[in-house]
Amino acid sequence: MFVLGGGGSRGACSVGVLKALLEAGIKPDGLVGCSSGAFNAVALAARPSLETIDQLARVWRTIRSRDLFDRNPLRMAYRYVRSRNSFFDSRYLRTLAAMNLPATFEQLTLPCAVIATNLTRARKEIFTTGSVPDAVAASSAIPGIFNPYRIGDEEFVDGAVAENLGLTEAIQLGATEIVAIDNSTSNPLRPPNHTLTGILAQSIQIMLAQRTLEEYQRYANTIRITLLVPNVEFGTAGTDFSQVDRLIDEAYVRTRAFLENGGIDGKGQLESGIHYMLPPRRRDLMSLAQ
Repeated sequence: MFVLGGGGSRGACSVGVLKALLEAGIKPDGLVGCSSGAFNAVALAARPSLETIDQLARVWRTIRSRDLFDRNPLRMAYRYVRSRNSFFDSRYLRTLAAMNLPATFEQLTLPCAVIATNLTRARKEIFTTGSVPDAVAASSAIPGIFNPYRIGDEEFVDGAVAENLGLTEAIQLGATEIVAIDNSTSNPLRPPNHTLTGILAQSIQIMLAQRTLEEYQRYANTIRITLLVPNVEFGTAGTDFSQVDRLIDEAYVRTRAFLENGGIDGKGQLESGIHYMLPPRRRDLMSLAQ
């Protein structure tokens, strides 16, 4: 089973990783997605093929920061005064999903779970049936940036608030082997950004990376997990969609290098463990294999 993490625009990294995996004949039998990873997971669950990956790449490359984040000061002020909790409208997330994904989970080819955070009930919410656009928008509504996404009488925010990756959900769905992609990064090779937003962003990334590591350690001795981390030092802000081409292409190159240099064993299985994929010019990868 594939488990796809988010990271806003860094979710584009997953597209490059998925392309390399599918080219190597490694395909999912089910998917779990969180935040922008929910969009990728549903697309692949609808049709698990390289054609889908190419289509995903085209969609990611058409997204512009100005589409998601209209930074006109007057419009931002108006939205904040109106909502009291955000500067941007989460309804755009639903529109993006509705334009590019099936309408319902029942139309998907593979089982798929989308993780969101139920703000009203203060709990994690798992979507496996019903409206795909609603589930993806609920999973992707970053608190403080997008207003909470409303479904009925309940409001939802980004799934990463409750669960950064989704290994627990994959195991509950019956996974016996997991391939997980984590796009979070604490930017260890770059000096910290000492602006207010820079410190907040860096702190969140450290928190998410630590949570992923703890989740991996909880299950690594009971199930075969391959955790791929293609985004070690990119340093791209999750709201910056100007680097999507680079993220997709570089993640693809790094994943291919991993697969061609011992990432797949003689039985055609991925090497289990945590694999931090660094630029080939420095080293192909740094792994913490079991």
